Amino acid sequence: MVKLLGDGTFGRVLLGTDQQNNRQVAIKVIRDVKRYAENAKIEANILKDIRRVDPEGLCSRSAIMYDTFFHERHYCLVFEALGCSLYDFLKRNNFRGFWLQDIQSFAEQMLESLRFLYTVLQMTHTDLKPENILLQTTDPPRPAEFSRECGKEGRKAKNRGSHAYMRPASSQIRLIDFGNATYKDEHHSSIINTRQYRGPEVILSLGWDARSDIWSVGCILMELYTGELLFGTHENLEHLALMERVLEPLPSSMLASAPKGVRDKYVLPSSSAGQLVLNWPGGASSSSSERHVRQQRSLSELIAPSHRHFAEFTGHLLTLDPAKRPQAAEARRHGFFCQYYPD
Repeated sequence: MVKLLGDGTFGRVLLGTDQQNNRQVAIKVIRDVKRYAENAKIEANILKDIRRVDPEGLCSRSAIMYDTFFHERHYCLVFEALGCSLYDFLKRNNFRGFWLQDIQSFAEQMLESLRFLYTVLQMTHTDLKPENILLQTTDPPRPAEFSRECGKEGRKAKNRGSHAYMRPASSQIRLIDFGNATYKDEHHSSIINTRQYRGPEVILSLGWDARSDIWSVGCILMELYTGELLFGTHENLEHLALMERVLEPLPSSMLASAPKGVRDKYVLPSSSAGQLVLNWPGGASSSSSERHVRQQRSLSELIAPSHRHFAEFTGHLLTLDPAKRPQAAEARRHGFFCQYYPD
């Protein structure tokens, strides 16, 4: 063992040296709790499936799992050693966001990963977020200029005079935490994703498919750009209201298709015959919730005018109606990837 890399609800991750193969490895040690161990075994089986068709992780961008073993009563998974998560890198940069050039590379790799996982394995990740995307390199970051200061005025002020801005030594990434990944023919849980990366179809109980991962990618890329959550909320109705504020009104057809219990909580008939609208601000839980939504800026306001192709691209990923949202292969063909960004 070399050092502790991190702690989580499931257990902890240790950096170790595999002396037999002369390499460093990350060992995910699962707590001695039955459900955590069972979930880890499910993840191990999924990772074995991925490695069978993509041994080096070049297409899936998944972290390579070398082995599993028991240490006393603890189930352990052995992975290649990787760098920090994109969230931790953001945090170390005082949440100032990444260069758009790096974001472009992250987006390309994420979409290629999702395309591969779905077309080859019929798999949806279901829990994409910056914490579950790691830099592949363990090389130290390098100082760089950062001319774009995004986010709220308070954050701008906080960043002035802060420590040097750092850029990753490489923009290559790996995806982790496949414990909740779901195959197309498996039972689909009604709730997936960490709240802030959850698509509107999940909140409205309309069912979901691989396009739910595409929505998560849109949320992640905006967070990597601004340094802030795109949808900072813990309430369903407020979450839906924020989506409308950032993007556009939810389609009446989606609201009409929601189960009656969901419609009763979140939906109202509009003045237009047969049309339904979100019950906002009437259904707001508090005046502070209403104010939070009102202060939210639209997608175009969050992105610099010189980055309009990025605004168009993220808007495409964040299409509210999942039936109109692009699959990964289609999204990868967007004109955003033909642009060069020096910043």
